[in-house]
Amino acid sequence: MKSNPGGQLAPEEILGRDEFIAELWEILAGRNVYMNDLRRIGKTMIINKMEAEPPPGWVVLKRDLGGLRTASEFATRVFRDANSLLSIKKRSLRRMTDLIGSVEEIAGVLKLKNGSVAPWKEVLSRTFADLDEDYKTSEERIVFFWDEVPFLLDNIRTDEGPARAMEVLDTLRSLTQDYPSIRLLLTGSVGIHHVLTELRRDGYNNSPLNTFERVAPGPLDRGDAIYLADQLLLGEKLKVPERGDASECIASLTGDVPFYIHRLVSRMPKSKEVTPASLHDKLESELIAADNDWDLAHYRNRLTKYYPNGNDETVVLSILDSLSGEAGGLPVADLMNRVKSTVPKTDDEQIRSLLKLLLADHYLVRNSRNRYTFRLEIVRRWWGGGSRTVILTIRLS
Repeated sequence: MKSNPGGQLAPEEILGRDEFIAELWEILAGRNVYMNDLRRIGKTMIINKMEAEPPPGWVVLKRDLGGLRTASEFATRVFRDANSLLSIKKRSLRRMTDLIGSVEEIAGVLKLKNGSVAPWKEVLSRTFADLDEDYKTSEERIVFFWDEVPFLLDNIRTDEGPARAMEVLDTLRSLTQDYPSIRLLLTGSVGIHHVLTELRRDGYNNSPLNTFERVAPGPLDRGDAIYLADQLLLGEKLKVPERGDASECIASLTGDVPFYIHRLVSRMPKSKEVTPASLHDKLESELIAADNDWDLAHYRNRLTKYYPNGNDETVVLSILDSLSGEAGGLPVADLMNRVKSTVPKTDDEQIRSLLKLLLADHYLVRNSRNRYTFRLEIVRRWWGGGSRTVILTIRLS
């Protein structure tokens, strides 16, 4: 198996996710799913594997929605995917045909016979109704996998206004209630709570995802991460005197995240021996490099957008700076004291509120000792500037 950080993997190369995927299919049998977690954690790989290997009785329609900017573009994509599915079965979307006749798509949106844009809400509702009618007597069930839904909603809010984004959310909620035979699996690397917070400032009070099961895949289990590292070391034909030690070291250094495991193995030179010491040195040099391509900068860059109120961003930065030098984390009282010493214009209530958001955004966790710490060790190491804050917990050889 070759390292391929960020590239497309064959289903059999997506390791350590079978149990989680089985749980997702069990949930989908009864309700819809919203899967949210950090960028690069492996959400897209999970739904790719699910699409490639669905259990008997499931039909998957997968689409990345992050690049769409209007409700009409969204409705058009849903119609297009549904129409492609039924075309394979030599059937058509009857209600949609009644609405628009022969389909004409211009600049990514459906047009009526008179040239006007087809009403997006009607397109969605008729598409769902047609699918439900076609499949309700079938032994198969349809599930839409929609990737990066929070980006879609935020794009609609920005380009078409908050009211339109609210309409889209309420329409999706209505469709899941009216057509329970059709399932949705939504994903996002940005928490949808940020979009809802913005919409609530404009008067939105609904809870559109209250019927969805919320899940977070997280990193791999340590044993699976070690196995993945071992397979990549073998596949790359690297010089590894003690493969067991090296594989365990890779899993530990990368926080058991497949993308970072692939990336670290891909950077090890084939001409030198791979040891825990060389792995540590390579990761340190990568994390502090000016042209770092580990896709970690977004952890800093997104804060301005998602913590825009008052001095929230400043307080969040102080929280993360304080924790980046503490491998074991900090109790809340100690953390508050550190933050208040660097940001005088804050208080316990603001810090608690922001800690709650940082937990929801998967930046932080509370560990078994009830201390706040970074959820991913590799992010802590990068945030702290590499070796300046590293406390090794592995044996270097």
